[in-house]
Amino acid sequence: MSNRLGLALIVISALLAGPVCQHSVGQVEGNPEEIICPTVTVAADSPLLQGLQDDVQLLGLINRLQLSAEQINRLLPMVERLAEARTAAQAEVAKVQEALVKALTEKRQLLLEDKPTSQELERRLAELRFQLQQTQEQGVERLAAAARSLRPLFTEPQLEIVTGRYEARLQARELLDWLRGLSDSDFTEESAANAEGLADPDKGFDQETLVRLFASVRKMSAAEYEKQQGELAQKLAPLYSPGEDDENRQIAGAFAHPHMADLLREKLRILGNPAG
Repeated sequence: MSNRLGLALIVISALLAGPVCQHSVGQVEGNPEEIICPTVTVAADSPLLQGLQDDVQLLGLINRLQLSAEQINRLLPMVERLAEARTAAQAEVAKVQEALVKALTEKRQLLLEDKPTSQELERRLAELRFQLQQTQEQGVERLAAAARSLRPLFTEPQLEIVTGRYEARLQARELLDWLRGLSDSDFTEESAANAEGLADPDKGFDQETLVRLFASVRKMSAAEYEKQQGELAQKLAPLYSPGEDDENRQIAGAFAHPHMADLLREKLRILGNPAG
């Protein structure tokens, strides 16, 4: 997983954080709940450690983007608004969580007393879990919609980095390099399997088209492939790229982080910008 994508998942998961054990959302009639608990851990990361880890990832992205002082000055007010929107979304989530805490506390007491839970309580728990999931998802979608306004502030190469398109081209090129290096028997099997897995008619690539493309690439001389590999990777990149909605979620994942504005200001000071 790339640092950029990992960062996006870290931030979005702050809105999607769930209980220690996962419950089946659909249980409403008092049936036994499906409960899946994770592997035991000794301790969670301290807030200081988690904050530093987030900062390192965010700074890695900022450095990779090579933002100019002018870009940072234009980004800052929008990043601050994103952070405010994230705080508002978290507040909405917290309201539902509070109601869920009350219902779970009630169930906890019944379990301590070895008493059965009512269907009404089980229904309320299921409804609150579903409401929590919906509220979390709606918050993420609002952040993604707001993050769309940042796109014009980036150059095209920067946008490719922050949305994952650059990594998509690398993945496409790695696939072609790998397929060219296979034996004949392995190529037949792997080209078909990858064509099946990657096929997306909506993006202009059905399975047969991909198999033919892979075969033509394999037949190229080293010189021909060296000359055309960039174009070929660009052609296949959409199969590895997220759609625009997912791209906006990734932008939000980085730039709605509560540390981002402060890190950008620190970067401005290092750049010697008097506005920082």
